[in-house]
Amino acid sequence: MSLFSESIWERGGVRNVGELIVARATADPDREYLVFQDRRFSLADMERRSWQVGHGFSTCGLKKGDSVAVLMGNRPEFIFVWWALLRIGAVMVPINPSLGTDESAYIVHHCQARAVVFDTAVVPEHIALQEKCPGVDSWISLDDNATGPTIAAFFDLADDLPDVDVPISPADMALVLYTSGTTGFPKGVIHTHGDYLLTAESFARTVGLTPDDRLMTANPLFHVNAQFYSCMGTLFAGATFILEERFSASRWWSWTRHYRANKVVLLLALTTILFNRPPMPDDADHPVEWVVAGGVPPGCCAAFQTRFGVRLQTLYSLTEAPLAIMSRRTRCRESRVGLPMLVGGEGRNAVRIVGERLEELPRGAVGEIVIRNPAVMKGYLDDPGATAEAVVDGWLRTGDRGMMDDDGWIRFLGRAKDVIRKKGENISAVQVEQVLTRHSRVAEAAVIGVRPADAAGEEEVMAFVVPDGERPIAWSDLIAHCQDQMAAFKVPRFWKLLPQLPKNAMDRVVKKRLGEDGPPERSPGVFDRQET
Repeated sequence: MSLFSESIWERGGVRNVGELIVARATADPDREYLVFQDRRFSLADMERRSWQVGHGFSTCGLKKGDSVAVLMGNRPEFIFVWWALLRIGAVMVPINPSLGTDESAYIVHHCQARAVVFDTAVVPEHIALQEKCPGVDSWISLDDNATGPTIAAFFDLADDLPDVDVPISPADMALVLYTSGTTGFPKGVIHTHGDYLLTAESFARTVGLTPDDRLMTANPLFHVNAQFYSCMGTLFAGATFILEERFSASRWWSWTRHYRANKVVLLLALTTILFNRPPMPDDADHPVEWVVAGGVPPGCCAAFQTRFGVRLQTLYSLTEAPLAIMSRRTRCRESRVGLPMLVGGEGRNAVRIVGERLEELPRGAVGEIVIRNPAVMKGYLDDPGATAEAVVDGWLRTGDRGMMDDDGWIRFLGRAKDVIRKKGENISAVQVEQVLTRHSRVAEAAVIGVRPADAAGEEEVMAFVVPDGERPIAWSDLIAHCQDQMAAFKVPRFWKLLPQLPKNAMDRVVKKRLGEDGPPERSPGVFDRQET
């Protein structure tokens, strides 16, 4: 029997994520849902634990509409916390635990978080964070915060907890995800319960998930990808979700054999790492049938599928639009990302290529990719100006360049925004520039994304620095300065001194001229800290 003829979504009655959790656990309580290392959880386990944690949050005074920041890595407790917040109507604000204290504090302040849930194993500087965020009511650790509540203690709550009647509609806020922007300050992308449900359904349909599937990922749960696709997609389909703490190229295929995973979801950076490894005789000796990924190294679509014995589905999406573009299971096309993801109802997911005046361009013309569907973000938190610029007449302006083939397939041709994409992370060039110019020896700085040969199509951060005065600058000093103020993945790899930055008549930096010397590894005067 097909999944969709029996879909609880199609039968109606599911209005929010909590109701989806309960419906799945009621229909098939013993089905294995989550696998993490040697820990396994049935649908009934997931429902019970998320409800226990939800009641624990209620005892802390949290209620519908409250924002709660979550700083945790990949582990089952992240999902218990996440689902618990959604079940009581609160709003989860996940934060990348590798961000610096100042960066995390900005997000906590901006979303007005009433509570912060953290794992001391991945956030050792939580004391400093607490000192910077005195307005937070509750600091809740996983299991070792002697001065406050713990998630572990919530699991001791009785199984027969009373039901709490929290009316939650599909339009209610569920999530605020912060993404780097061209202003240098991260923007909070608002998503609703309906966005989760609709994207989960679309992903399951487009990938063809069934209850027999075992889908594995190591993508971080604080990102849109793992949340909307791997986790919510498997919950919608009643499939099994296999979560890894972190990616390992040397063990990836052996893990798929161990867990019997037949589908995996990867970032483009990870498929590139796998493909760049020396070929092994057992590269195709695994149960994986399908790989869903942002892509593979350019020109390697067929070679990747042949070498690893898999079929590839490519994906294009944004934090603002998790329901976007994906190739079909019939075939993967070189240099194309796909077609609009499947959504019930004609034209409910529309993609266009438009010109500067947002006019639709003919097939084959290069322009900006715009997307319109019911799961597009509901706006940027407390930023109506940025929201109005990003969403025009219901169309999300991605800022990315693309073109549409005669048969409707989309080619992704590059990012037009001042955002650098490195191994699945969005890095604001403006933020890095602001950090650099705070150094006493830097007069000006400009940051761009570059693609050295050893990155296989991925971007690296390159900084161009104009010194303040004639005294020499030690790259080690600038690197240490950056490491003190932002996450490690944002610190530039390539560095170059310039007497001045190229500018136009409006005194704006012309960044396209900064890369005219060719690949950074062959450009004179460039310092590569990866070689040091």
